[in-house]
Amino acid sequence: METAPLLDRYLYKTVKRMDRITLEGLLNDIFERGRKKGLAEVGVIVDEDEDGSDDGKPLDLCAVEADIKGIRGISEKRADEVLRIFVKHLGV
Repeated sequence: METAPLLDRYLYKTVKRMDRITLEGLLNDIFERGRKKGLAEVGVIVDEDEDGSDDGKPLDLCAVEADIKGIRGISEKRADEVLRIFVKHLGV
């Protein structure tokens, strides 16, 4: 199965016509998306505001899991179910 190229002809022509500031913005956006995806793969979620910018405070799923398991009356199985809901809604 062949995947679509990352840089197709349309995107190439668009990038070719960009000025320096616009290209820097595009590259910064690509970098940030990659950084957030990398953090998500190791279990750290970067909290985002509605406008798409983050305030620099990551959401550590391991710490959340420890806090949930620390609640009296919550079993290991129930804590895992709650954590799966977090992962589902955060899109990890």
